Amino acid sequence: MSELKGTWSGTFNQYSHNINGSFPVKLTIDAISGAEFTGTMEWPSFDGTRTKVKGMVDGPLIKWTETEYLKGDDAVLGGLYVTRFSADNEIAGDWMDPKHTITPKGPRYGTRGADFVLKKE
Repeated sequence: MSELKGTWSGTFNQYSHNINGSFPVKLTIDAISGAEFTGTMEWPSFDGTRTKVKGMVDGPLIKWTETEYLKGDDAVLGGLYVTRFSADNEIAGDWMDPKHTITPKGPRYGTRGADFVLKKE
């Protein structure tokens, strides 16, 4: 868990909500308690939108969701980020879009709406 704390930067490749593009994103994990963590996400190309994040480690999976806006409103709240370590100091995974059919069974839910790779700064 302690290796998660810090700032992760990368690219979010979206293919949902009539958007097909790649966007820079930054995830900062500020606090860890047991298997849960909190932090923020920043979207520089979406007018500097910043959101609050709440997540957990579930076996090999790292999951989180954006729960509220801290600045701006150009992100979709409630989607589930499902990722795992793909290399040292690198996580990669999918963003599950909450605006489509949600099936809360198994390690993922929703419809895959993006993929991303983040590297620790």
